[in-house]
Amino acid sequence: MSGTRLQIDFFFKDMMPRQVNEAFPQLLPAIKAAKAKVSKINEGKDNEENTTKAIYYTCYHDEIPTKPCGLEQEI
Repeated sequence: MSGTRLQIDFFFKDMMPRQVNEAFPQLLPAIKAAKAKVSKINEGKDNEENTTKAIYYTCYHDEIPTKPCGLEQEI
């Protein structure tokens, strides 16, 4: 069966997670609502794909010296 696959990867420069939530108060609730309706591709088969993942974390890749990113938080 075919379906729609949505992949989004955002980087909000100079914004911590709390600031993103304040700037876009509907963003995380909308992602949570959409996540409740999705399923894994080929669920239960050898080629299953986890297409139900939504996370956020603090990224430090643009800092010098670079340091590890923060812990991933499930949405």
